[in-house]
Amino acid sequence: MRHIEMFWRCSSCSHRNLGRHQVCQQCKNAKDGSEEYEMPEDPSSAVSVTDEALLRMATAGPNWRCAYCESDQRAFDGSCKNCGAALPGPSEEPSPPPPELPPETKKRKRLPWYVWALIIGVFVCCPCFVCASQQEKPQALHVKGVTWEHTVSVERYRLTDKEGFAEDRPDGALQVKTLGARHHHDEKILTGYETVYYTEKRQDGYTTESYKDKEACGEDCSRTPKKCKETCTSNKNGFATCKETCTGGEERCTTRYCTVKKTRKVPRYVDERRSRKEPRYRSEPREAPWFAWKEWTWSHDRDVKARGNTLTTHWPSEAELKPAQALLNGEKERDTRKGTYSVVFQGAEAKPDVTYTPKSLEEFQRFGIGSTHNVQEKDGEVSVVVEEKPSTSGK
Repeated sequence: MRHIEMFWRCSSCSHRNLGRHQVCQQCKNAKDGSEEYEMPEDPSSAVSVTDEALLRMATAGPNWRCAYCESDQRAFDGSCKNCGAALPGPSEEPSPPPPELPPETKKRKRLPWYVWALIIGVFVCCPCFVCASQQEKPQALHVKGVTWEHTVSVERYRLTDKEGFAEDRPDGALQVKTLGARHHHDEKILTGYETVYYTEKRQDGYTTESYKDKEACGEDCSRTPKKCKETCTSNKNGFATCKETCTGGEERCTTRYCTVKKTRKVPRYVDERRSRKEPRYRSEPREAPWFAWKEWTWSHDRDVKARGNTLTTHWPSEAELKPAQALLNGEKERDTRKGTYSVVFQGAEAKPDVTYTPKSLEEFQRFGIGSTHNVQEKDGEVSVVVEEKPSTSGK
């Protein structure tokens, strides 16, 4: 382990100073926190610090910063050498500020480059943020018009004509008639057998064969090259501590394998011709009786709709739902109802109108013609923001 000296560059005159100096050797301005210590170009070739006074600086610990003039001071300095302010203890109140420095000892500070980049970025990107916030912010729009549609789908339970095989006919089928026979399936008929010949391997004793194998027969060893690297870390006081770490230099061995000849017994096979009988089939179509019948089923009959463009809605009347012809004996009807609603808002500032689809009749009836609502468009979807009114219950 050794110590080397670092450098710092004055922010006023750009002079490069040795780490031992706390004041610029060219313009005499004291070093402050914005002037960072820099490593030598090649720390490994830098001269080691051997002078006792410099070693005391290097091992004293990090510098401290004056609370009044913001200049850097040595860890063993009890007071600021630039303005005279004392170093406060851990629990002590800071000493009163020193007398005002002469104008020639004050340093004009410049903003770092990253601060200027942040300021420019805010001015450039600010309009984009404003546009995005305006798009997501709800707008107060007036209701231009409303429409609604109520649909009643009527199903009728009636006799319907069906056809099929006997297994398709339900137990309650009526007026069953036979319509002859139709193709039902194909049946496989055995027509005989045929002889099929094939070859099969059969074991016929053992034979001896030679083969090559590898066996361990020693070790091959070598020594890895030793590599050393020096790492230097700043002490935050104008000096750096360098430590050398080394790797390698150990012996590594691998097992050596040699090829040897060996023999082993393996089974011997011979080809044997064999035969077997396999069945032969032919396909014949089969027919089954085809029936016609009537059965009671539910089926869609008609849709009856009612429409309007006011908040007052109604369903189709009983007269409108009445079938055109009277139901036959045994027939009956049932219906399902569905309502769809639409609200059109007047677009703001010459923009196109906005259409919103309420989820229920109760929600639809909140949008009176001319009323104002907070409408939000996001990702192609329109939603209405409902502002909750403060409760008027007991305090």
